[in-house]
Amino acid sequence: MERSAALAFIIACQQDPATGTAFLGEDPAGIEAELEGLDQPWLPGLRVVEQDGTVIAACTVDWDPEPSMAWVHGPWGASEQVARHGAALVAAVCDAVPAGIERFEMCGHVANGAMAALATDLGWTATEVNYAMVVPAHTAARWTEPAAQTDQAEQHARPDAGAAPPVRLREPVRIRPAEPADVGLLEPLHTAEFGEAYATAAQLLSRHHTVVAEDSTGAVLGYAAGSLQDDGQAYVDFTAVVPGARRHGLGRRLVIGLAERLLAAGDPGMLHLTVRESRTAAHALYLSLGMRQDAALRGYRGPRVTAAQDSG
Repeated sequence: MERSAALAFIIACQQDPATGTAFLGEDPAGIEAELEGLDQPWLPGLRVVEQDGTVIAACTVDWDPEPSMAWVHGPWGASEQVARHGAALVAAVCDAVPAGIERFEMCGHVANGAMAALATDLGWTATEVNYAMVVPAHTAARWTEPAAQTDQAEQHARPDAGAAPPVRLREPVRIRPAEPADVGLLEPLHTAEFGEAYATAAQLLSRHHTVVAEDSTGAVLGYAAGSLQDDGQAYVDFTAVVPGARRHGLGRRLVIGLAERLLAAGDPGMLHLTVRESRTAAHALYLSLGMRQDAALRGYRGPRVTAAQDSG
């Protein structure tokens, strides 16, 4: 298919929350940059449905063998076209994904009812709603880390009922860049917090900017990881604190430390992140930093779709 026509169709769909995918955003230049930055070329992998020479539905896919996961971009089109052709398009792009990758995900605004209905038809499971948060980079640049404590007293979080027992928090706690030797310390926390994430613990060190919170004994109590995306914007991708070390402000310090590194690494206009609806404390933290809620998103995950499934 001709590139400019395909790109124009995708951009038009992306600019309406009811027909876009959460993976690409709404800005035309940003959409093009994100598509060009996919791990696999988007245009050769694009599958379309045409009517009288006009594209009415489309879908593409990329994947990463290390977390063994694929991401479906689309299906794009009016709701009635996604209802009619969405399953066949998903099956077609799944067929392009190498054997052995069996975890697939698509994601859209909660207003994208056609995607939600398609996921139900495919038997894919909806994830928890995630709120997209955003703040201008110049605001994030003014964030300041709370004054560090300098005494050596052991600090303990006040446990909630049923919460993990508090860990020994030996001050001073410092925020430092992650190192290759940290991967074994990060992996259990990363897996526990994010499970089937789109990046492994090893990729936090190879593909992301990552900072860790370390106490005076060298214990790693949390981390934050983010990246500069192909559209030039900064994203906080993961933040987690050991359960027993929460309520000490480590999440705030980690986000601020990561933001400093991301802003120094590029010239983003905005800093973005997403937070699960159930993470009320984290949501409150981001609001307190001056972030605003930009959208409510939901992902849908499931196994490979085949043409035989599509045909019923």
